[in-house]
Amino acid sequence: MKRFTCLLCTFLVAVLVAAMIGWSIAAGNFLVPVVAIPLGVIVVLACRRNVEEVIADERERKIYSQAALRTLEVAVIASVIAAVIFLSFTVSDTLTPKITGSVYSSGNGTNSMVINLYRAGSPETPENLIRTITIRDIHAMNEDEARVYCQFRNEAFLENEQKGLVGMTIGGILAVILVTYGAFYLYYNKKY
Repeated sequence: MKRFTCLLCTFLVAVLVAAMIGWSIAAGNFLVPVVAIPLGVIVVLACRRNVEEVIADERERKIYSQAALRTLEVAVIASVIAAVIFLSFTVSDTLTPKITGSVYSSGNGTNSMVINLYRAGSPETPENLIRTITIRDIHAMNEDEARVYCQFRNEAFLENEQKGLVGMTIGGILAVILVTYGAFYLYYNKKY
């Protein structure tokens, strides 16, 4: 096998494993990555073993290891900083929906409640109103009112989930790590 064929095989295996992991996360099947990643590693190692040309010399291995080590150091530090920033956004008012409510007492001893759900980071205006619910008697909620009441929090983050924020975040982090590795590789390639 030639070196280019090995690189092509490695690329195709990486794309296939990444696609399988993405599908498994979307489907909620976490057994697939446990099987796909080791199989991908085995296929890549088998391809490398069958290469007849010299893949890398001692200089290139040193460059790869230095670039990988520096990328790992930068990625760990940047991940901690990003985790703190994302956590602060999660608990801040910009991403959480605005929920307002009022409790009214009636003359017959029952309490009714009106709950309004507004878009995240938006003022309380009618065009930003997502949903409203009125529960006629808080102490005697029927099943439908209780179910709708419990779904308020889920609906609040539905807009963020539809935008695919998690996928875009993971993709962005992967792109940053690859660019960082490439920059360190070029730096150490010139140095050694």
